[in-house]
Amino acid sequence: MNPINKFNIKKFVVGYIQTNMYLIINNKKGVIIDPGFVDSESDALIKKVKSECRKIPAVLLTHGHYDHISGLGIIKEKFNSIIYCHKLEQEKLTDGEKNGYKMAAKFFGLDTKFKTGKMPNPDKYLVGGEKIELIGLTFNIIHTPGHTCGGISILLGNVLFSGDTIFKSSIGRADLYDSSYEDEISSIKNKILTLPPDTIIYPGHGPETTVKDEKKYFNI
Repeated sequence: MNPINKFNIKKFVVGYIQTNMYLIINNKKGVIIDPGFVDSESDALIKKVKSECRKIPAVLLTHGHYDHISGLGIIKEKFNSIIYCHKLEQEKLTDGEKNGYKMAAKFFGLDTKFKTGKMPNPDKYLVGGEKIELIGLTFNIIHTPGHTCGGISILLGNVLFSGDTIFKSSIGRADLYDSSYEDEISSIKNKILTLPPDTIIYPGHGPETTVKDEKKYFNI
């Protein structure tokens, strides 16, 4: 799928559970969405990002789960990017139990202590409804609670970055800390599937989809 917009989107599948990290490029500047890479991937990934962009002015977090934020400190260190996230996600950034790291660590045999030493605080907090001007583009912030209470989706032209709210023919888990199945379904039906049918959805995991196709999945 290709957006009709002039900016470029690069997808990097990173981390322990195949998280989609996105790099939006315009005029050799970039915005990163969900830097969920791990230390062993960082050198090669930073090299690729620098080959595409001179600067990374901003990072947008769709939510605070570990698999979407684990590379945040490295991005901040390398690019001094401004970090945006919803104000309700703050506690997850440094709490390995609330952001799901401890549960995953046991499954993957990792150190159960979430490494917070390099985890920077957000520079700007979101509530939903903002229009953020970055790298010559307008990023529309939509509060889509459910997978987490402060989850957001990011609309850019005819592209929606949905985090873990909705996937292709599926939805994000709603049995985690501060999740709500009812809120997630409401967010999907009332805030995502009301967008134009040709809107391309870039989810936090897995392949792209469209509003039109997900309406069929939800029988709408």
